[in-house]
Amino acid sequence: MSTIKTVGSYEGFVELCSGYRGYNPGSPNLTVSALRELSVKARQTLEAFNVAKSEMSRVTNDREIAFAGLPKLVSGISFALAASGASEQTMKDVRAFLRQMTSRKKSRDPIPSGQSTEPESNRPFSQRGYEAMTNHFAQLVQLVSLEPKYQPNEAHLTLAGLQEAVSNLRSLNQAVNDARATLSHARLALRQVISGEVNSVVTTARAAKKYLRSVYGLNSNEYSQVRKIKFNKTFW
Repeated sequence: MSTIKTVGSYEGFVELCSGYRGYNPGSPNLTVSALRELSVKARQTLEAFNVAKSEMSRVTNDREIAFAGLPKLVSGISFALAASGASEQTMKDVRAFLRQMTSRKKSRDPIPSGQSTEPESNRPFSQRGYEAMTNHFAQLVQLVSLEPKYQPNEAHLTLAGLQEAVSNLRSLNQAVNDARATLSHARLALRQVISGEVNSVVTTARAAKKYLRSVYGLNSNEYSQVRKIKFNKTFW
């Protein structure tokens, strides 16, 4: 049973218990008020987890979109440098960064400055990891900043534009790290509420079912309503 179904089943189970005459358990955590309080807590914790999961998807997508355009931007920098008359040594360093970001393997003959360096579509990163890609790009921007001949007019290729791009990539990485931590905490909280060892949905519902059987009997109408409701510790 999924966590969503478990929460829904528990909410229905609580409503059944609240309607039984004579339902008066001695255990404080099995009273109707305690069951309802746990029901509200489970629903709120599930919703918090869903919010954290959605936020994780959003920031991950934002980062993927930003990094997908990085090889093309590096290619534009390469051509802008070549057009400005940068030294061959500078171009060699730039082409090295381009290989790192586009999985282009170094050939025996260096890639000439005039050769197209447009990245192939769907080409995976050679050095996987967004942090590594950000670091490579930041180093490239630092290299470009030392070239006095590099003076493009295009806003996204200017030094200020490139520095802004570095800052944006770092912000995206941090946003994903923050969202991942929030999601991890939300998942842990939900797991504890649903299937923890003490006063969780599963342990409480199982105990309440045992109480119902002891009070009303195995073949009673009351127990027959809840006997098939399963509360397993399966967590997705």
